[in-house]
Amino acid sequence: MNSLIDLFSLLQLTKEQPLTGYLLAGLKLHETSTLAEHHYTTALMGYFLGQKIVDAGGSIDVQKVMVMAMIHDLSELFGGDISGPLNRKYPELREYKDKIGEKAVDLLSGYLDGEEQGRFLTLWKEMEDGSTDEAVLSKIVDQMDHQFFLEHLNYRAKYNTEQLGDYRPKFVKNHILSLSKNIQDPTTKKVVDDFFAAFMDRAFNKGFRAGPLVMMDED
Repeated sequence: MNSLIDLFSLLQLTKEQPLTGYLLAGLKLHETSTLAEHHYTTALMGYFLGQKIVDAGGSIDVQKVMVMAMIHDLSELFGGDISGPLNRKYPELREYKDKIGEKAVDLLSGYLDGEEQGRFLTLWKEMEDGSTDEAVLSKIVDQMDHQFFLEHLNYRAKYNTEQLGDYRPKFVKNHILSLSKNIQDPTTKKVVDDFFAAFMDRAFNKGFRAGPLVMMDED
């Protein structure tokens, strides 16, 4: 039990560690979310989208998706976050990011005992391998949470993408929407594709919507 107390103390750092990969997208440090904030909304998305899949008759372990969403960026707890554009321009940087991440996961898992440690590392490997629909879905909600966050910040209008060029449409098409092809269960894939279509129609490049959604009736 003492080791769990120590682990929970370390995990408080998720509330302080900013997602610095946003900085290259033009966000200021005070605008970025923390690991904990990103994990929270990603996990909620994983739960509700997972339940949609289950209700539609798809085969998905919703609890596993949620746990993956809650831990997926723990490898960045001590640094190592690299922005998507930089990572794609210099793919060799991934090697260094992965080394930092591996050490962070090793350190954190060291506070878990026996079966607990084994379960954590097995789940982490499954998530990293992307070999199951749960792992693919956790990756999808991870990427989609970033897109919802950029809309929340009015990214398109605020950062003058009309004049400077908006990389997001191509990025979303090539690196997020394409992820559904890795889903094995046909029903799960259909629900995810419907989710993508609804996002592109209803939210993408629409900017901040929370206020209007609360104040006005919508279809």
